Order: sequence, then structure tokens, then C-alpha cells
Amino acid sequence: MYNPQEKNIDLIREYFPSYNTARFQDQPEPNVAVQDHFLRVTSQHTQELTTKSDIKVHNLRYGGTDDRRLVDVFYKAGTAEQPSPLFVYVHGGYWQMLDKSHSCSIVGPLVRRGYRVAVMDYNNCPQVTLAELLQQFTEFVLWIFNYAEETKATEISFAGHSAGAHLLAQLLHVPSLISEERRQKVGVLFFISGVYDLRELWQLDPVNPNNIFGLNADSAKELSPILWPWPADSPFWSGVQSHVIVAEHESVTFIEQSRVFAKNLQDAGFKVTFKIFDKYDHFDIIEETVHDNSPITSYLLGALPTKS
Repeated sequence: MYNPQEKNIDLIREYFPSYNTARFQDQPEPNVAVQDHFLRVTSQHTQELTTKSDIKVHNLRYGGTDDRRLVDVFYKAGTAEQPSPLFVYVHGGYWQMLDKSHSCSIVGPLVRRGYRVAVMDYNNCPQVTLAELLQQFTEFVLWIFNYAEETKATEISFAGHSAGAHLLAQLLHVPSLISEERRQKVGVLFFISGVYDLRELWQLDPVNPNNIFGLNADSAKELSPILWPWPADSPFWSGVQSHVIVAEHESVTFIEQSRVFAKNLQDAGFKVTFKIFDKYDHFDIIEETVHDNSPITSYLLGALPTKS
């Protein structure tokens, strides 16, 4: 947690989730092993989807012409024209790595239950600054609500992991972003192992090499959801349940940022559940969503509204 008076904290370990895993402790560098494992298994999950004849995908673009403003929408074969609930996933990667090919673990369990699943990609820093990325995410939100209306989605829920949870907070931050009618379509928001305070991390060169985020002390505050003045119309979201989730094997900083972020939302009038997920780390909390009966998948599916 941000504490400018504290001099004895290893900030690199606090802000690199890979250093906090309890897995791969038999390896010379557990922090490297856990990242390599994440890349390997999540890529495999995506590749396996392409072999399933009962799952189809639409490759779409929500902005630009030659960049990464892309979204893959997965759905059950034979249901392309049928109204269904829509689930949107926003990946992490510290705004500078990963893409939609590492973001499809949750797709299978949801599609098998009748959901259409949109896996969002986005431009990484330094192709854009973090401020520009937030603006592009805002444009994506408008696009995905248009898409939901075009496909007659019965509801729309969102999940963001790590840096993706930071981006997802923008949905609640901009009062004029979506209309009352559209907000009534929102089911559940999942903020998973997010990063919500940029005041320390922007100064850490291993996290923000050569300031690829394009931040300074003032803009780091402006782009920190933990510091945002939440809109006066927060009660307008009273029908939407937010889940702020964090893994047990995270740094104290990551856990406390999630706890404070959840409390701030709750104090502003949002309906929020905060949960520390036992036994998981920053990576397998996503890896395990591929399994229908894993604790994290069971929690996510159980929290979603009952389909009409």
C-alpha cells in the first residue's frame, strides 16, 4: 500500500506478483517459472478452443485499422442469432504485455452455459500512454454496449484481471459513459487481483521502464482508481453487484489495494463484495477458470445473474 514514509519495503516484490507465488518453489527462479507457466497454459487454453466444433468465434474490431483494438467473441455453435447473456473479459499484463491469446481460459465454462464471451485486446504501452489507453477503453465500452444491443444480449457482465481490473474501473468512474437503460443491462462486475494505486509503481523502472506509461506524479494520482472521487450517481448502480477479488498469495500491497478499493466503492454507494481467495496466486486464479468446477470458476458462475 502506498506509504511514502516507509523506507524498508521491497517495492519490486510488492509490485511484481510473480515474487509472491507459493508454487514452483523447487525451481531456481519461482518468479520466472510461474510466469512461463501462465503463458504456456493460457495459450494452450486458447488453442484448444479452436479445435472445438461446438464453439465458434467472431473476430471483430472496435477501433483503429491496424492496431490491437480487437475483440474475439465466442459462442455456442448454432446460436449466433439467439439472444444470450454477454460476458466481457479484459486481460492484464501491466498495460504492456499479454494479449487475447492469453485470455480465453474462462471461455469454455461460460459458453457451455449459454453465454456469449467477448475477449478484449488493447494497445499496450508504449504504443499508447496509460491515459490514452484509458480513453481507448472508454471507446471500447461504448462499442461493446452497441454490440450488446445489436445482438440482443439479455445482460452484460464484465471481468478484469490485474491491469484489466484497473481499466474496468473506468466503467464506474465516468458518469455519462452509459445511459440508465444500458446500465440496467449490466449484471455483475468482477475486479480480479487488480492494481488501483499508481503512485509508487510509476516510479519503479522495472515496472515502468523508461516511463512507457507516460506518467508523472500528478497523472499517477489522476489515473489511480483508489483516489477517484466516485460520481454522485453511484446509487444509480444499486442493482449491479461488484466483486473485488484478490488471491491469497499476493503481496500485502496488492491485497490492501483491493481491500481499500472495495471499501471506497462501498462507501460511495456501490454494492460490493470483497473476497480473498485462498490458495490462489495472481496467475492460477485465471488459469483455473478453464475448469468448470474449480473454486474460482464456481464462484464466478455462482455470482452471475440467473439467465432469463
